[in-house]
This record gives sequence, structure tokens and C-alpha cells, in this order.
Amino acid sequence: MKKKKLRILIAYNDPADAGANDLDYISEVAVKNEADIVYDTLIKMGHSPALMAVSGIEENIAEINDFSPDMLFNLCEGFHGQSKHEMHIAALWEILGIPYSGNKPITLGISQNKVLAKNIFTANGIPTPEFEVFDKVPEKTHLPFPLIVKPSNEDASLGISQNSLATDMESLRMIATALLEKYKEPVLVEKFIEGREFNVSIIGGKPAKALEISEIDFTALDGDTPKITGYESKWLEDHPLYRKTPSVCPAKTGTGLKKKLVSTALKVYEVLMGKDYGRVDFRVDSKENVFVLEFNPNPDISADAGFSKSLRASGLSYEQFLKKIIKDNTGY
Repeated sequence: MKKKKLRILIAYNDPADAGANDLDYISEVAVKNEADIVYDTLIKMGHSPALMAVSGIEENIAEINDFSPDMLFNLCEGFHGQSKHEMHIAALWEILGIPYSGNKPITLGISQNKVLAKNIFTANGIPTPEFEVFDKVPEKTHLPFPLIVKPSNEDASLGISQNSLATDMESLRMIATALLEKYKEPVLVEKFIEGREFNVSIIGGKPAKALEISEIDFTALDGDTPKITGYESKWLEDHPLYRKTPSVCPAKTGTGLKKKLVSTALKVYEVLMGKDYGRVDFRVDSKENVFVLEFNPNPDISADAGFSKSLRASGLSYEQFLKKIIKDNTGY
């Protein structure tokens, strides 16, 4: 008889490591909120969960050995404030041989490397905005303005704001200079797709399933404000842009557009070898051409986040979501 009560360790990156004087810290703190809701839900489901802030590898391995988990719920988005280590933390669970939730190291690494991911999209016939990459301040570009400028290896919309839209060479150079200085990595310069913005959340399985589509509602923005979902819109709850860019789920789409969004999202998930869950972000132009911006392999799954909205709109409870992940990773 299969056991029903599992020991599940919930691992998350310690927000205290991120650097509280930087606004980028806000998204790190949100990870603890995710961990708390997973913990509370697992308790209600009758399991034996525990929380583990990942901060010191030796100490964390000792915690794992002491707790002896049947499974680890991985919510780590980096290590010591460095998002580039997201894949390395998942690799640690693999080395330790612990069943864990979420995407594998290779998927986490490819997805965070936006340039590599876009090249993979292009090679597989997945539409993505035209782009260039610069490791120093650009002198020229072959792309038509307006352009959106972002760090090439960050997640959670770090480095993306209303000031990320370049309308001429002077503004492109200015934005690129600031990003190069702050993030110490190449900048990705993308053709800005005027139009609507959608995201499609996916639950893994054989086959994977797309949840109800979400759209970012830009209608409250005035005509001079760029229709961009930046860091302020996602994380700064007191910011006007947060309140003026709500997500709407299910999104209002015609049958044709919905089919294109879903089929493209599932193809992205397959090509990047997705596991358990993820989210694909899109821009859609006036002719309903879809363009993949990125695959988020570790989306926010807190109670009020877009992923949870998509779950509810698809008729799935949070408990059902966790139950599926647990069964897929442990067989129970």
C-alpha cells in the first residue's frame, strides 16, 4: 500500500542574501510568499512539510540529511542574490538524488540565457522578435525603432522598466550604458512589438497542458506611457503601473489567436524540455502575429500571482496542482 503522508522539504532562496537596499530585492522576497502557500497547502493535504532557506550549501545539505525528505519542492530562483545560480541549485538536488519539483538545470539555464533561448526558438520555427546583442555600448543597430533594451541573463523582469524603450540611437546608448554598468552582462536589444501582451501557463505531463490564457490589460495607461510589463508592473504594489496593468484571465481572444498562442506555447515547452510547470510570455501585433518573448521556467506561484489565476480559471485548485506535481515526481 502506497504511503500517503510524505515528508516534503520546500527550498527557497533566502531573501536576506539579495541586498535589501536594491529595488530588485522585492522579487526575491516574493519567493518566501510562494514557499509559505506551498507549506500551508501541503499541511492541509495531510503531508509533513518543512521550509528551508537556501543560503549555505553545507548547512542545507545537513538539513536535508536530518529531514530525510521524500521529495523537495524547489522554489529557488538563485543563490546569494545571483539569479545565474538558479540552475546550479537544481543541479545540486540532482546530484543528491532527491526527487524535486520544477524544471531541470538545463531548462533553467537555457531559459535564463535569453539570447540562447531566442536562437533555439528561431532554429525551431518559433516566432520571436528580431534582436541584437551588445557587450558594450552600441554604436549602431540594424533594427527599426522603437526597441526594448534588457539584460540578457536575468529573470523576474529585472532591468526592464518604462525607461527600457529606446526611440532613437541616443536613448538606446543611454539605456544600454546603464544596464551594462549595473548588471555586468551583455544587453539584449529587441524590436518592440506594438500590440497586446499575453502569457500562457503550462502544466507538465504526457501530454503537457496549457491553462487558460492571461492578458496584461493596458487600457488604463495614457497614450504616452509605453505598454510594457516591467519590474514596476510586476512587483511594486504601491506603484501606479502595478495598479494600471492588471492581468485578465481568461483573456478575450478569438478562436484563431487562442489556437496560435496555445500551440506555440506548448512547442516552446517541448523544445526547452519543460518539466512540471512554466509560463510562456508573448507579444501579439495588430495582425495577430504572435511573438515569443521568453519562457519562464520558475514563475511566481503565490496565491495572487498570474499562474494561480490561470489555475483557477481552468477549474483547478491549488491542491490539485500540488497533488499532480507530487505524483509526477514521487508516484504517490
